[in-house]
Amino acid sequence: MAAAARLDLDGNPIRPMTICMIGAGGFIGSHLCEKLMAETPHTVLAVDVYNDKIKHLLDPPPTEAAEGQQAAHHAWDGRVEFHRLNIKHDPRLESLIKMSDVTINLAAICTPADYNTRPLDTIYSNFIDALPIVRYCTENNKRLIHFSTCEVYGKTIGSYLPKDHPLRKVLNCMPFGYSI
Repeated sequence: MAAAARLDLDGNPIRPMTICMIGAGGFIGSHLCEKLMAETPHTVLAVDVYNDKIKHLLDPPPTEAAEGQQAAHHAWDGRVEFHRLNIKHDPRLESLIKMSDVTINLAAICTPADYNTRPLDTIYSNFIDALPIVRYCTENNKRLIHFSTCEVYGKTIGSYLPKDHPLRKVLNCMPFGYSI
């Protein structure tokens, strides 16, 4: 049975898009790439300095087939292009953004231990280095989805409550951050 076409909020079929995914080789990026390949017709321009976590999406399937059978292929063949680059001062980034319909920025230092031991690197990586991405998207009239971490919100209200307070569990499990 064929899968039903995915529809937008107006009931129209979703057209295939090209997505420039910056940070595609990280934890969230690699999982998002897998989900996009499995459930959409979209193409991903995967941008990162590493591709270990998405290598299986980049490698072609074995080309040899048993006699009388077709060669194997992946549903995502040709829909993931990896571009190894560092977003700092690389002129190729703007051309990748221009080629896309939407840009998703996942690039960041996201290891809590680094926040304390490398605070300036963290600020540069997570904020300053993202400014050209915002500029390129703005100048080229492209949509931008910028991810962040709950760490930017600081301590939640729940962290100030006594450990046995009933609201502590609820507030610390919320899908968004409260800050004070």
